[in-house]
Amino acid sequence: MPPAASPVPPSAAAAAPAADDSSAANAVVVLGGRYELGAMLGRGASAKVYQARDLVNGGDVAIKSFPNPGSGGGGAIEREAAILRRLRHRHVVRLHEILGTRKKVHFVLDLASGGELFSLVDASGRMAEPLARRYFQQLISAVRYCHSRGVFHRDIKPENLLLDANGSLKVADFGLGTIISPNHSNPPQQQQHTLCGTPAYVAPEILAKQGYDPAKVDLWSCGVVLFVLAAGYLPFNDASLVNMYRKIYAGRFRCPPWFSRELRDLLRRILDPNPATRVSADGILSHPWFRGGASEGELADLMRDEDEEEEFKEEEDMMGREMTAFDILGFSPGSDLSGMFGAGPGRERVFVGEPAAKVMGRVEEVGRKAGFQVRKKEGKAGNGGGGGVVFVESGNGGVVAKVIVFRIAEEVSVVEVAKGHGDEAARFWKEWLEPAMKAPAAAL
Repeated sequence: MPPAASPVPPSAAAAAPAADDSSAANAVVVLGGRYELGAMLGRGASAKVYQARDLVNGGDVAIKSFPNPGSGGGGAIEREAAILRRLRHRHVVRLHEILGTRKKVHFVLDLASGGELFSLVDASGRMAEPLARRYFQQLISAVRYCHSRGVFHRDIKPENLLLDANGSLKVADFGLGTIISPNHSNPPQQQQHTLCGTPAYVAPEILAKQGYDPAKVDLWSCGVVLFVLAAGYLPFNDASLVNMYRKIYAGRFRCPPWFSRELRDLLRRILDPNPATRVSADGILSHPWFRGGASEGELADLMRDEDEEEEFKEEEDMMGREMTAFDILGFSPGSDLSGMFGAGPGRERVFVGEPAAKVMGRVEEVGRKAGFQVRKKEGKAGNGGGGGVVFVESGNGGVVAKVIVFRIAEEVSVVEVAKGHGDEAARFWKEWLEPAMKAPAAAL
């Protein structure tokens, strides 16, 4: 059976405040001086989602809160931020900004105040075909757009299909998504091998563990969603997970008698266990059931992309690589995420967009050019390993600076400098190390 419909989330004013871990139970929590947290809407494996009120414009938003990347989730946060930053579509939940505190990273997102899509099913637990068609059209519009931007969801299921205040579909939760840039040297159809997705919605080629086209995987999941909308139950279901997987792998399902002939035909084309012959997104668009009598102009309007602002269009250079923590910092107008790694008295910290090992070498080189003796101790400073400590010493053995390099991500490091006493230490930081950390490596 489809999941139970979620109620419309309560308003922030009526809900008990959901606070940061360090806050008192009844305290009002305001993030970035702008967003007043309200009720918790949901909890996942890596994040919690809250309703919040924008104190500037009075509107409601959703806040998705992750633990500090230093506690082990930095890569997943960067990936989801990279995905959401690429997308501007009326049927995809939009990322507005990223905020940071010492304990958490917060995504400010569209609030899907209409709850889950299944809140619209009738008493029989299903939708009439015209209504199912309407939402399936919105889903395919969103998925085609995501694919055109190099984004593949890989976990399309009812829990991730929400409704906004106007009753329009919003695709959410790209936590299992992946990016294959349209400008990548490999074709968009390059094979993926990561096992992901929800069992009842997973495509058979994922079960085969032989590599898969993520676009075809997304379309399979869309087909399962369509079946559930119109039937009120899953096409592949069994008390035994092994038996269910056998049915999926064979593409063995039966349509209920109330399905129209055209809907049956479309579902058999989408839920084709052979990805090579499975219908493409363009094939879905041309199918009579999907069109529902719409003209070419009407269909084009249904499938149109969001009008993208010029600033967003100019960010195409971001499409060729994964987003790093450095990029996340640049997408955080409301706060300074470097506060999550804030230094104490007598210390300085800077972000460097290079691997930790390379930064270690640069620190060592700068120390020697400045005329000091250098000792280096490589270790596992920071999350994920890498980094280490460089001791910069004067001729008499006094410590001018202790430089610790933390690995935050593959291409992002944090340099913490514990300065020694006296003018020599201050001069080394201001005249040598700080400019070197902020300058391109070629400038050294």
